This record gives sequence, C-alpha cells and structure tokens, in this order.
Amino acid sequence: MKIITSLLLIVFAFFLTATQLTVYNNNFALVKDNLDMDLQSGKVDFNFSKIPQTIEANSVIFNSQNSKLQMLSQNFEFDLANTDKILQKYIKKEITVHSKDGNIFTGELQFFDIGNLGILEKTTDRLQIINRNEVLNLNLSQLPENFYLKPTLHWKFNSPKAQKYKAEISYLCRNISWEVTYNTVWNEKELTLNSWVTLTNNSGKSFSDTKLKLVAGEVQKLSQRFPSSYKNGRMVTESTQMPEFEEKSFHDFHLYTLSEKVDIKNKQTKQLKLFPTTKVDAASKYVYQTFANKVQSLIVFKNSAESGLGIPLPKGNIKVYKQDEADDQMEFIGEDKINHTAKDEEVEISTGFAFDLVAETKVLNQRKLGRNAVEKDMQVTLKNHSDKAKTIVVEHFPNGDWQIFNENVKFEKKSAHKIVFQLKLQPDEISEITWTERINY
Repeated sequence: MKIITSLLLIVFAFFLTATQLTVYNNNFALVKDNLDMDLQSGKVDFNFSKIPQTIEANSVIFNSQNSKLQMLSQNFEFDLANTDKILQKYIKKEITVHSKDGNIFTGELQFFDIGNLGILEKTTDRLQIINRNEVLNLNLSQLPENFYLKPTLHWKFNSPKAQKYKAEISYLCRNISWEVTYNTVWNEKELTLNSWVTLTNNSGKSFSDTKLKLVAGEVQKLSQRFPSSYKNGRMVTESTQMPEFEEKSFHDFHLYTLSEKVDIKNKQTKQLKLFPTTKVDAASKYVYQTFANKVQSLIVFKNSAESGLGIPLPKGNIKVYKQDEADDQMEFIGEDKINHTAKDEEVEISTGFAFDLVAETKVLNQRKLGRNAVEKDMQVTLKNHSDKAKTIVVEHFPNGDWQIFNENVKFEKKSAHKIVFQLKLQPDEISEITWTERINY
C-alpha cells in the first residue's frame, strides 16, 4: 500500500510541474510543458500549436497520465498559410475576386503570378486577367487541407473513452541562448565582481510564469537541417533584478536554477543576476612574448574560496573598470573573454597593452653547427617608463630539440616548447635578459 501511495504521489507531482525552460550554451533549449486535451473516444486528431517555430520535432516526448491513451502518429506542420500558398491549392477551383473599382469576378482560378490572377469566369467562360494591385478581397470557400496559421504538432490518438486527459510534453528548440557578462572594478589589489546572465529568445514562442534553468558546459549536439527560418522582429531589451541562481554540479556540467518563475517573451533579451557581487584578490601581470612589439597588461586571480570566489564561472565577457580618484568616476580599462572556469583554476583577463612598458628582442649572433644545428645569442631589452616597479614575464618559444645556457636570468621550463623569464624593473629602469640557445633540427 505504501508503494502504491508513493507511486501515485510521484505521478501527481509529475503533472503539477510548471512549464520549465532549460537553456544551454549552444543556442538551444529543452522545454517542458503541460497540456489538457478533451478527446472523444476512438481514433481522434489533436492539434497542439503552443510551440516555438524552431522546435526540433523529432525530439518530442509525450507522456500521458492515462497509460491507455495511445499516440498513433505525429506530424509537424510548418507549411504555414500565406496568400500564394493558398492560391496554389486553389488552381482549378472556384474563387471570388472583389476589385477596388467594385467589380466582382467569380470563376475557376487558372494561374497566378506576382502581378496577376487568371480567372475563367463561371457565367461567361471568359478568361479574366486581374491585376493583383487592383484586388480588394479574395473569397475562398475554405482553407485548404494541411494548412496551418502557425507551426503545429498534429497528433492522432487512440482514445479509450471520451474524457479530458492531462499530459506533459517536452522537446528541444533552437535560437534560445544565454551568456554571462562579468562587470568588475579594479583597485590594483582586488576585483569587485558582479555577473549578469543575458538570455536571448528568438525561438518564436513566449514563455510565461516559467521555471528557468541554465546549463553551463559544452553539451554535445549534432547539427541538423531544419525548415527555413522565420523573419525576426525588433529586439526588445529588458533588464530586471531577479532572485539569484542556485548552482549545482549536474553530470559533467553545472546547472543554475532560478529561485522564482520568470516571463521570457519572444524577441526579447532579458538580463538576470547570476550571483551576488563579491570581491576577489587579484594581481597585475605583464607578459612579453619574444619578437612581439608590445607588453600585454593582465589582471590575474585564482578562482578559490581563499581569494574570495571558489565557484564555477561560466564562460562569458568580462569588463574591467577603474575609479578615477580625481572625480570618483568609473572609467573603462579593458574587456576580455573567459572560458568555463572550474573552482581553484586561474583566470587571466587581458586589458590591452601597457603604455609605459617597452620590450624588444634581438638575435645578437647566430652560428651554424653542422647540418642540423644552430646556436644563437639572444637579448631581450625591457624598459619601465612608469613611476611604479613592474615585473615583466618574458615568454620564449624555442623550436626543435633545444638547449639554453649562459642565461643571466634564471628561466622556468613550462612545456616542451615554452620557457619563461621573469624580471622586476624599478621606475625608469632599463634591463636586459640574455642567453644562448642551441637548436637541433
């Protein structure tokens, strides 16, 4: 008895589930919706049109509370009615044309094109060619079969008896996407960071009072061919402060669930706060790659609890601002993209190139050692024209089978073809890093 009661509660909870929208990084979403169907007994048809234009019809899953209700077939109808498609179905059929000058023509439609209609009049047997610009109204006996005013799932059921049935439908659809924008303020020691989810809905359907979930991660999805797209209307941007998302691990991804239901209109961009504003310890970093002509300016931090974060960061754009102490106004100092970043991993934000740091690479001497080896004397000159001490990381990428010796600054081997020097320069200091490298090809 307890088992039966538990099963009934599970089924009951299943059918009380509100409309749910789960949006993925890859420009698609999973939709779950409830529907009530009033069906007669026997084999009956039912049309469900509360679907987006970008639905993937082969992804539809239908579940009924009544296990005896059987779905026999499903058609996705997307050949939507318009004037030319309707006229095509009415070739050799009777139509009535009302012209702007008051004339009425009734007869069999023989042809039509972009400029004219050809009608074989019923009473005179004459072919009337009517300029379509002069047409006021077209009267047809009925809408042709297999024409729909909007995308529709057409189902055929075997209904055990005449009654109302409750069911849940789930499906995938395209053209719903989300991304994160991180806005940060930098004070040379820490970043004050807030984050906004930007949700864009171009699916062709509005979602009202919907439970929203976001999945962060690279979910594999095969490319498919779909019916041609419908025209997009004007985008509407709406910013609103909403309750924050609750995050949890989900399979190999991360799932963010909004604590309250939300309305997401079609052709709308909505912004929702991802997590509370927080401060994270960070540091400046300056990187020069040999033979480049600029020194890159970076802000780096570790995504750890000790630094102030320690939470999964979905990929997105990160903007950096800094306060001008002269007037207390925030000024924009750079923007970068970050990838999905797990906790305890390092984040690097490039803000551009340092104005007052100058670097240059020279090959001072080069000697050929036999047929497959060469030896080079290298020099990197670093200049700090700022009024603060700066540490510059020099990255060098030797090829082949290499050896480094006679270096005046200790280097660190990062990989098979990457070494790093690091040198701190005082204000207005000029310094050099030199080494000899031998490469065997």
